[in-house]
Amino acid sequence: MSAFEIRTDRVLGAGPFREIGQPRVVATHPDGEVIVVAGALVRPQWQGRDVSGRSRPHSGWYPAAVYRSGDLACVTHFTTRWPANTIAFHPTLPLVAIGTGAYDGGWAYEGELLLLNLSTGTTVSVLTYPREVRQVTWGNPQTLDLVLAIPCDEDEQRFGTTSLACSIQRDDWDRATTAMLRMPYGETPVPDGPRTDLALAATIIERLCRQRGLNWKVRRGVWAVDSLPDGRIIAALEGVRLESWSPAAEEPLWRLPTDGAGCQVNVLPDGRTALAVTQTARRFEDRRWTIDPSVVAQVDLDTGAVETIHEPAWPAIVVSRADGWWALRGTEHTGQATPEEITLRSPDGAPAATVSLGRYDLFNHFFDIRYAPDLPFLQGRADKPWQDKWVVAVDVPEGSVRRLFPLEWDASRAGHLFGGCGAYLDDRSGPALVHTGAVHDGAGLLPGKAFVVRRAYPTGELQWVFTADHQATALDADGDFVYVTFNSGELVLLRAEDGAVQARQELRVNGHRVVPLSLVRLSPGRLAIGTLDGRVLVCSLAASPDLASDQE
Repeated sequence: MSAFEIRTDRVLGAGPFREIGQPRVVATHPDGEVIVVAGALVRPQWQGRDVSGRSRPHSGWYPAAVYRSGDLACVTHFTTRWPANTIAFHPTLPLVAIGTGAYDGGWAYEGELLLLNLSTGTTVSVLTYPREVRQVTWGNPQTLDLVLAIPCDEDEQRFGTTSLACSIQRDDWDRATTAMLRMPYGETPVPDGPRTDLALAATIIERLCRQRGLNWKVRRGVWAVDSLPDGRIIAALEGVRLESWSPAAEEPLWRLPTDGAGCQVNVLPDGRTALAVTQTARRFEDRRWTIDPSVVAQVDLDTGAVETIHEPAWPAIVVSRADGWWALRGTEHTGQATPEEITLRSPDGAPAATVSLGRYDLFNHFFDIRYAPDLPFLQGRADKPWQDKWVVAVDVPEGSVRRLFPLEWDASRAGHLFGGCGAYLDDRSGPALVHTGAVHDGAGLLPGKAFVVRRAYPTGELQWVFTADHQATALDADGDFVYVTFNSGELVLLRAEDGAVQARQELRVNGHRVVPLSLVRLSPGRLAIGTLDGRVLVCSLAASPDLASDQE
């Protein structure tokens, strides 16, 4: 039984249609009562880190929702495996057809045809095999007209197009079952038409909000949150280098827009400045993926003024330690050479030594430890950097490297472990690192293979381990508790001393599940949690009513 429950006291960055991020396609019911919107959030990955690992099956990352037309309240929210391309209301039934899908970049055109029941809020995927659905229209109550993509690349030469049309007649659309449609149904080649019009979808959403006196803007992916001694909360997210909030405000105190994504925030020991890391999206150019170099800005936290810009020659992550020393580590990406050096920086940003720790990739080597007394990194073998990783510390200013302990604590398992986030503790049980990660498997993340582990520092002995089915996204800790969020939408509270579960709760806003990406402890019993859909939840812990009633 949970000792605590988590309450959401405020939502920063709230607004209409927040659940769907960037709108892709919008449809209004003929009677005008409801609106169905499908959109796109960010994939839970940036150039230095991936937190998309979930045990299968899972429903995907693309959001769709049903809203009431009168007040634009969200009544149904769900996700799809592929982006939505088209939406059509059934002429007589409380049923919506949603076509999803996309080219996989190398061979297949995959997707689904979903039937959403407006009465129950449930969806059914009705195609036997994945296939991109580009257009759906109801010819009459029994007939659904489809435009599908060809199954794979080799079909384009045969058909002379990538689009095929067909019609399906049934009298049981209201009794749809999973995989009930086996294609093809007399598919006919048709010219490729225009794809999803994102600008039009955004214009429709903006007009709907303006008609109701509401202000709408896209917010997505709060990758980092931190707190300041005076109670302010700072956040970095897609399109925003950094923003500052008073916990009671409706709008941020200041905001620094950016063309890329705010990925990391490190408040310096003076409490007046922070390092904000931004990164642009990947681009496919000249038959290869490219990523622009990262930008690290030193920001005045009172005014939002950018004091200094650090521009490495490559994409990078920032690793810091408690006294303000920090380092830039280059991140691996396809199509460009990746530096193997780490550049050390003093608290004022002056460069010190450079150190080589081998190549980095976003699945294996991310290791962001709050409050660390050292600069911690993961280092693998020289020939295969992803294997046999050790936790190492790099000393400043000279850059000497100390091997501390293997990332794998169970030598008999000999597992391939991924890195994660964590925190340094020094409590009644002594100094320790509590960190997250996952055990690699070729089939993807398996149930029970994500973990939170406490290790003695600096020796690495195992003190306790908590296992999970889905990847952890953020962690913070104090002398009593460890707070961990997972990409399943769950927040778990563990006792720092022994890892015992004190609370675990699915995070929801207005009754709908949200995915947490970042977390910071504000004060005893209070947290700020950044979400995939661009909001920041200010939460508090309260004694569980069930536990209290049991003790009476």
